Amino acid sequence: MADLSRALARVLAALTIACTASLAGCKHTDVEVDSHAEAKRLFDSICGKCHGSDGKGGVPAAEGQPPPRNFCDAAFQASRTDEELKKVIKDGKGPMPPFGALFDDQQLALLVAYIRGFTPKK
Repeated sequence: MADLSRALARVLAALTIACTASLAGCKHTDVEVDSHAEAKRLFDSICGKCHGSDGKGGVPAAEGQPPPRNFCDAAFQASRTDEELKKVIKDGKGPMPPFGALFDDQQLALLVAYIRGFTPKK
């Protein structure tokens, strides 16, 4: 059963990457876009599927896996640098797949700023 759960998690991760790749397609626009709105769009379309649009995390993708990070957790926010957050988004970590191919440096900076904007609960 654990092997089936791991296989399902891998398939879901691959499908997520394949589906979101089409959303990220072109990494530049000719129209100036509000950076917060762009960050929200990126987060909601890709990150929010697991971390929730409210940033509070969610249920594990597979049995035995940790839940997605709660970005509203003050201890988590204080324990990570912006560069560490960018690295995890790009390279993945644990059950989180890598998303580096989907984002350019500007989009990574927008995502990190958006993640930093979640109000930590004390």
